[in-house]
Amino acid sequence: MATESDEYKISAINTKNEVIDVVVCKCQHCNENVPKVGTCPDCNTEYMHTKTVENPETGFIHFIYECAGCPPGKRKAQKIIKINDGGGSDNKRDDLIKNFL
Repeated sequence: MATESDEYKISAINTKNEVIDVVVCKCQHCNENVPKVGTCPDCNTEYMHTKTVENPETGFIHFIYECAGCPPGKRKAQKIIKINDGGGSDNKRDDLIKNFL
């Protein structure tokens, strides 16, 4: 479980071009800095980061989350956050994350 000192807020722009605050914390299973996405509405368990994937064609980074509290057969679709710094596919995932954070 992340402590408050392990978390910080950054400003981002959502798909509606609105400025939003995003809480970022260190993932417990991979030690990567990832955005927090909230809790599952069915079981009130915090969504857990499962993996991060870069799409080299679009330059998007996909942070993929899943509810760990629901039984596997009842889990809803994974939550995904996409990030693009506008640099295209030549950038490495680590560079994109550092630029975002």
